[in-house]
Amino acid sequence: MSGNKRNKDRATAAFRLWARAGCPGMEEIRRSGGGAAEDMLTCAAVFDVLESNAGRANRPGPEIAEAVRAVYMRDPGRPLKRSEVSMRARRFAISHYVSERTVYYWLRIARTMWERLSNCPGSAKTLQ
Repeated sequence: MSGNKRNKDRATAAFRLWARAGCPGMEEIRRSGGGAAEDMLTCAAVFDVLESNAGRANRPGPEIAEAVRAVYMRDPGRPLKRSEVSMRARRFAISHYVSERTVYYWLRIARTMWERLSNCPGSAKTLQ
């Protein structure tokens, strides 16, 4: 498996883990010392990605967060089926009057942001 595909799978799994955990806020992540440290950092990085995009006034910030929630975070407890992500991306594109290519671009931005935040030691600066 190539490195790019592995990182994409890791990012998708991180978004789904955060959704499975109930989309905790930063305070909840800080308080939950019972989980693995890596899971806490993963959730904190996902929280940072979504909040930094949702809080942006200019486009495509809020749309990125919305696309991630619609494509990766629906039914997080159930394993993904074949071509399920592409169908969700297509539905999101149709309902928001954008091209599928744009949706995949937004998802790539979110995954890249997550990789940058999660690969650095102390990635979630707000966790400290």
